[in-house]
Amino acid sequence: MNGWPAVARRRLARTPLLVSVSFAVLTGFVLAVVVTIAIVFALGTTPTIDVLKTALTIVAGVGGAVALVVAYRRQRDLEQGRFVERFGAAAAQLGDPDVALRIAGAYAMAGVADESRDFARRQQCIDVLCGYLRLPYEPEQGSSHRTELVTTTTRQALPPITSIEEEVHQRLRQNDREVRQTIVRIIAAHLKPSAENSWSSHDYDFTGVLFEDADFQDATFSGNTTSFNEARFSGTYAAYFAGATFSGKYTYFIETQFSGKYTIFEKATFSGKNTLFGVSTFAAESTSFAGAQFSGQRALFVRAQFSGEYVTFAKSVFSAEHVSFDKSAFSGKQVTFVGAQFSGKNTYFVETQFSGESTSFVGAQFSGENVSFESPQAWTNVSFDWDRPLGADNSEANTGAAVMPECIQPRKWPPNVKASSS
Repeated sequence: MNGWPAVARRRLARTPLLVSVSFAVLTGFVLAVVVTIAIVFALGTTPTIDVLKTALTIVAGVGGAVALVVAYRRQRDLEQGRFVERFGAAAAQLGDPDVALRIAGAYAMAGVADESRDFARRQQCIDVLCGYLRLPYEPEQGSSHRTELVTTTTRQALPPITSIEEEVHQRLRQNDREVRQTIVRIIAAHLKPSAENSWSSHDYDFTGVLFEDADFQDATFSGNTTSFNEARFSGTYAAYFAGATFSGKYTYFIETQFSGKYTIFEKATFSGKNTLFGVSTFAAESTSFAGAQFSGQRALFVRAQFSGEYVTFAKSVFSAEHVSFDKSAFSGKQVTFVGAQFSGKNTYFVETQFSGESTSFVGAQFSGENVSFESPQAWTNVSFDWDRPLGADNSEANTGAAVMPECIQPRKWPPNVKASSS
């Protein structure tokens, strides 16, 4: 009785193949009969040897098709069985307490993905690797050999005892930093143009992941969705996306935290429908989007915080239909949009805070329909080409001054700082 469900499932699994074969044989037989009758009626004679040969040829052809169907189904079943076996083994290694086996499991899972011609199976392998990165992680213990972290907490108690100390035991994955960095390197390598087996067209969910010195240089993300929401980047080169391409429909860096020394998106390309950096914190010492290109429908940095010393969008190109830095804050030492191009329909810096030592838009070009710098929350040491004084006759002659483009709002310049709500 215990073996009955498994037997039943195997029989049910074979049913579609049996039905297909039976249907193909029946179809061949019927077709042969129909052709024979048609020829007999057309000739008005009894079947000849040639007629019978023709009918048998049709049956043989159908039989060949049946053989191909059987071979295809058999091969597909073998591939599925092999995938399940290898996938399970790799997943088991990733869950092993031993760090060496977990590293081996990461490479094994990548190997399963590379050998999977089926898109969904490869996505399944990628999801497992991303899922591992989303597991709870204590960076302070990332390189330790400890398997358990014991902490002491104190809670209030009823008199005569005033407090009680309790030990909290937390399981740790031994030396997990190396495993995580291995997984990041594996994924990044498969996203480069030179990758033998490209994973670029797949989706990536890095929600809440802690990255340490993540290197995604020249990576291409072209899947439907790439999410770095609530991720944290730390280290010397905390986030290195120089030359990276984000062409999928959705690219998310919402509530992402960039710390460490360098955050680099130089010459990165964002061409998907939506690129969102809303409520993100750029606290690295230096943040660079120099030469980056933003196209598509929306490129939004709403409520983003740029608090590092140096922030540059020099020579970046904003051609997305809607670009917004609304309510964002630039409080670092030097902020530059020198030579940047704003050609999208709408560009908004509404209620933006410019409180750093220097913010420069010198050489920036504004050619869209609407560009708004209205109601800034702070406006300290911000410079534009048209801030330079005109000649005595209110002309640009011999002064090198520029006229404020018609698309700029407000027309009364510089903008009035928004009154504090307090």
